[in-house]
Amino acid sequence: MLKLNKMKGKRALLAILLFSLIVPGLFGVAPAQAETVSYASISVDGKLIKTSYYMQNDRLMVPDIFFKHTGATVDRNEKYQSIAIERNNIVALPLDKKYMDYYDKEKNKWIREYLATTTTTIDGRPYVPLLVTAQKLGMTVTYDPKIYRTFIQTNTPEANKTIAYEKAETTKKQIALTFDDGPDKLITPQILKILKEKGVPATFFVVGEQVSYFPQLAKQMVDEGHTIANHSWDHPELSKLYTSQVIQQLKSTNEIIEKVTGVKATLIRPPYGDFTPADALVFERLGFKNILWSVDTLDWSGTSAEEIMTILNRDKSPGGIVLQHNFQNSKLEGTVKALPQMIDQLRAEGYEFVTIDGLLAK
Repeated sequence: MLKLNKMKGKRALLAILLFSLIVPGLFGVAPAQAETVSYASISVDGKLIKTSYYMQNDRLMVPDIFFKHTGATVDRNEKYQSIAIERNNIVALPLDKKYMDYYDKEKNKWIREYLATTTTTIDGRPYVPLLVTAQKLGMTVTYDPKIYRTFIQTNTPEANKTIAYEKAETTKKQIALTFDDGPDKLITPQILKILKEKGVPATFFVVGEQVSYFPQLAKQMVDEGHTIANHSWDHPELSKLYTSQVIQQLKSTNEIIEKVTGVKATLIRPPYGDFTPADALVFERLGFKNILWSVDTLDWSGTSAEEIMTILNRDKSPGGIVLQHNFQNSKLEGTVKALPQMIDQLRAEGYEFVTIDGLLAK
């Protein structure tokens, strides 16, 4: 009898080990223990997104904010203590509950569905079930056991996809100089002085908080013919914020810009160039064009004037957008020193300096 029990125990252990190898879950690596957070990459419309995850009752749980990468807005409702995720339909996942409520637009009603998982907060971040949430939002989820990877197709129509401008499609030798993170009292006045002396218009992506500190410099930008644009209120990583927080970052910045200069900004550059498809939709709905760059001078890292010129000569092109900064930082001495050289050389090569709105004008 004892021998039989030992054999059963060995068989049971072997079965568990085989299960853990054969069924890695919908993410591509061996399952983590409950509430043991690990990391993996999930493909969303062909783009790999690295995310934390954990397994709960053999279901893959991902951070709520992960769904911004699918184009879904994500917010936390403090009143009802739930996570609201919207893309076509709306999914509401109450914290610490084993059910979801979702709004079916076709049926025009809310439906409650009980789950095998509980929306759980780990290190301050709610984790929600990937598969059922994605399906309720009209997405297709598949798993390839050969490469241990989960694939999400958002099924977003081409017409609904947003645009981020790295440069303008033109053969005209036009180029736009842009400056991020200001205004400040050290670098911005020097840049404005050089631009005025050279008769060059530029685009300043300003931080709302900085505008509140130095309103006269923001006004000077506009008075001297430059374009003033939105760079958030205090320079966060937008991809890590809830949708309502992203909206507040942009709206509060536009409010201070308009109050100080009388101009409504219509261009946005997300800090660090960091944004998700959900953020891009917010930009569009608020009336912004999303502006990136084609020439990155890396000036924030202390790049010398000589190195900046090397980068410019390598990456310049008709319709190009040059990224520089104007925040109080001793590492930006290279920017100030290189700027007159950049202007003189590009002019000698036949380039015309324009603002971003001028560059993108049809």
